[in-house]
Amino acid sequence: MRIHHNIQRIALVLALTAASSSAFAQSAEYRRGYDDGYAAGQRDARDGGRGGHNRDRLTIDEATYGVRGAMCDARRAVRQEAERNGGLVVAGNHLCGDPKRNTNKQLNIVYRCGNDRPTQISARENDTLRLSCWR
Repeated sequence: MRIHHNIQRIALVLALTAASSSAFAQSAEYRRGYDDGYAAGQRDARDGGRGGHNRDRLTIDEATYGVRGAMCDARRAVRQEAERNGGLVVAGNHLCGDPKRNTNKQLNIVYRCGNDRPTQISARENDTLRLSCWR
């Protein structure tokens, strides 16, 4: 009788172990699916709800602000301002400082949409540019 009771205990432990490992595997699979869905949602939000098409991805290749002989790299500031303002960028000293005082400056930007050819645009100081991948 004691052997039968021990066998029942062993069977119960094995059944519980199998159930818990199955639940863990199911839980890990659920978590992986949740993480994938969350990442897709984040990408979609970054892409403005356009479904994450690579062509719509705006990339700033170059951004310089100033005048000949006195330029600063405005790439980071242009990217941040374009992301924050729906593609609008104001040419001004706030981008990377004033490279030459008392002189009218210009912002020159080269950007791409996905794998498209680069587009070059420019604006005088205090003018606004619109960087867009919508055509």
